[in-house]
Amino acid sequence: MRLSPRPRQGHPPTAPSSGPPRGPRRRLICSTLLGTTIEFFDLYIYSLAAGLYFAELFFPGASPAVSLIASFGTLASGFLVRPIGGMIGGHFGDRYGRKKVLVASMIVMGVSTFCVGVLPSYQSIGLLAPIVLIVARLTQGLGAGAEWGGGVLMLVEHMSKNRRGFWGSIVNFGTWVGIALGTLMFAGIAALPEDVQLWAWRVPFIASAVLVFVGLWVRLGVTETPVFVESAQQTRGTARDRRPLANVFRHHKKALLLSVFVAMGAGTYQIYSTFATSYAHELELSMSTILMFQFANALFAMGVTLFFGWLSDRTGRRVLIITGSVVVIPAAYLLFWSLNSRNLAMVMVSLLLVEIGHSLVCGPMGAFLAEMFETGARYTGVSLAYQIGGGAISGLGPLIASSLVSAAGGPPHVYAVPLIVVCIAILTAVGAFLAPDRTRLPLAEVGVDKAGPQQQPAPLFP
Repeated sequence: MRLSPRPRQGHPPTAPSSGPPRGPRRRLICSTLLGTTIEFFDLYIYSLAAGLYFAELFFPGASPAVSLIASFGTLASGFLVRPIGGMIGGHFGDRYGRKKVLVASMIVMGVSTFCVGVLPSYQSIGLLAPIVLIVARLTQGLGAGAEWGGGVLMLVEHMSKNRRGFWGSIVNFGTWVGIALGTLMFAGIAALPEDVQLWAWRVPFIASAVLVFVGLWVRLGVTETPVFVESAQQTRGTARDRRPLANVFRHHKKALLLSVFVAMGAGTYQIYSTFATSYAHELELSMSTILMFQFANALFAMGVTLFFGWLSDRTGRRVLIITGSVVVIPAAYLLFWSLNSRNLAMVMVSLLLVEIGHSLVCGPMGAFLAEMFETGARYTGVSLAYQIGGGAISGLGPLIASSLVSAAGGPPHVYAVPLIVVCIAILTAVGAFLAPDRTRLPLAEVGVDKAGPQQQPAPLFP
């Protein structure tokens, strides 16, 4: 019988630096990738449907501008409850394990998305239609709140510390796979006659059930992270074990605040993707063309997100996040100038430029946030930070943007909208600058009682 090597005297056993064996590793990667893909497929098809169809189907009777604002209001409601989902998922994920929560979140999101797809319109059931739509959206938001943080931790807590940036970027790679799938489906729907579009938008919502079943089958076969298992054995029965949320607010207040600022950088896509697509519709530009541009941009984002995640393992996370925050500002102004000018070639160029800035932030983000919290509070801290910054606050973007344009008199008065991107970028850069860069610190050594020279902020330019 082959025995594992005995650990050297005075040193605890350590997991292999390369992570789990190849078979379980593949299942783990597929599980996380599918989970994030489903999450953002569900969220993004709702965003597109809210911008293109829900105003007419669920909020008729008001002016087009008011109906659109009401439709984006339901979109924002789902983002506003995501921190609650993050708190619930984080509590159970830090107490009982990451895997159980991720299975539950996938089921909740899948059921609520399917319900939106079969929901009758206002014309059929009256006021009950928008009420049920809001309930389904809130439920979707609760499920989504627990997904992203758990997906990040399943990878970065399993894998080698030398490649955490790359493995953490797999989660945001899955984000863009979901967005690309949703965009491609809606590009096809937008090319259909208008009367067909009014029921065809339901197809992606109903089809998401198939993705959920596949995702559950893969996810049920993964193992719990070794970092969590070891931490749970050490803290079982203590106050930190019983109250991870209190632990975050008591011992990690600064880390949480800075992490929220950094996570806000993920939300710029709500402006250059969700709102910009709706704005192009108001300008009566070809929706099939704009959606194909967004699809091409999503494919581009997949590659650059992985690249910048990989690069952050070599340069450190902070410098990339700050650089990306600078790049998105002029690119956002260029995008809306291009839309108003109806210069489709420049629309595509500006989308690629703004995506470079966005991916500079999002590629390293998963690992960066995970490195801010100790293991017993990590699911709660990461989920809260991302769902407040990248969820609740950023989810208000399309609602605020459409209100600004409406107050200014409608298109082409859109140039106050990029100021939202400016505010997000400044806060993201400040958060990254003030936070410690723990790129090369083992996750097991991140903790409130382990202060030392390794945990001090690294130089901005390594």
